[in-house]
Amino acid sequence: MTLCRRLSSLVAVGLMVLIACSPIPNDGEPAMKIAFFQDLSVPDSLDLVSPSFLAFETVMQRQVVEAKGIAVEVVQLDTAGDAEVAAEMAREVATDSTFVLAVIAPFWQEPPEVARILAEAGLPTMSLSPESASPWLEASAPPGDPAELWRRFVPDREAQIELLAEVAGRSSSGDAAQQVCLVSDGSGYSEELSTGVEAALSPLPSTPVDGADAVAAADQLASLHCGSVVWTGFPLEARELAEAIREGDPERAQPIDLASDALKTVMPPMTPDGERVVVESVVCPCADVSVDTDLESRTFVNTYQSEHGLAPGAYAVEAWDAGSLVAEALASGTATRTDMRTALAAITTFDGVAHDYAFDSDGEPIGVGPAQFAAAGTRWVPLPS
Repeated sequence: MTLCRRLSSLVAVGLMVLIACSPIPNDGEPAMKIAFFQDLSVPDSLDLVSPSFLAFETVMQRQVVEAKGIAVEVVQLDTAGDAEVAAEMAREVATDSTFVLAVIAPFWQEPPEVARILAEAGLPTMSLSPESASPWLEASAPPGDPAELWRRFVPDREAQIELLAEVAGRSSSGDAAQQVCLVSDGSGYSEELSTGVEAALSPLPSTPVDGADAVAAADQLASLHCGSVVWTGFPLEARELAEAIREGDPERAQPIDLASDALKTVMPPMTPDGERVVVESVVCPCADVSVDTDLESRTFVNTYQSEHGLAPGAYAVEAWDAGSLVAEALASGTATRTDMRTALAAITTFDGVAHDYAFDSDGEPIGVGPAQFAAAGTRWVPLPS
């Protein structure tokens, strides 16, 4: 498989993303490149994965290419959820010295082999994925110093599980009649999340429900008399379940009470008839500044919307912050992997739009947690923590 590179277009609601096939010209000199690892086989990837790329690439274009005249190319690498493909791509990136950084998109679990390949090549990595923790936290850590090789900009999966369990548990009185019903769509992502939330809820009563068959799941939920219905899967199956639930209980305000970040699409998902939203609220290890009024937030939102015609999606503002950190490094003269490692090692705090970040010695964020968002028509509204 060759890395350079396919031309593909992704179209949704008038949005087109073109994956570049040639470097930015710079008087014959090769451009610096940034590898953007992502899994576009994720359901609703245009809503859940692509916003992070669009935000990151916009920063590179505006703050680096246009403002500073520095040639840098962000290369999208779709692993399609295949660990062997991801490792092959990582090897090609590792052997190409013009790559100065790797970025991990949301909903991508970095395989240990990829982490090892990139670390051995001295290529720093920034993660926008709750699922990809610092490889240096594992028993078989890769070589190198995480202080100069790793930064993650979002809370981890465990933090999301804890908040999901806390919010869902408020509806349970400890009585089996008020149990939490955890509905999975059968995907690996959803199953792992349901299992984690079930464990975190204990000793409060909870029941796992297979949501792959929407009608059967709706019937089971009706018989369980759930105090709270928690969905841990992706939007398509959630809409199908919502339709089945509404057929049995047309008066129910929202078919699903609570869901994970996989349901935080650009706009809250609607029931198939378009009459009401599918879910009351979601828990996401992400920030959303769409309704904030400070200058930095408005600049980000307005720039993103003017470039792409849509409101920023999940993890877009964290990608913007990661891109801004990289832009500062490139503007100060960073041009090689060694330069990038030196720049990262000097950064333990960073003032971003989503947060004022602080990083520990493993490159993980400190003091940044997930948030709950209520579905309000066509937008998400942050709820008090």
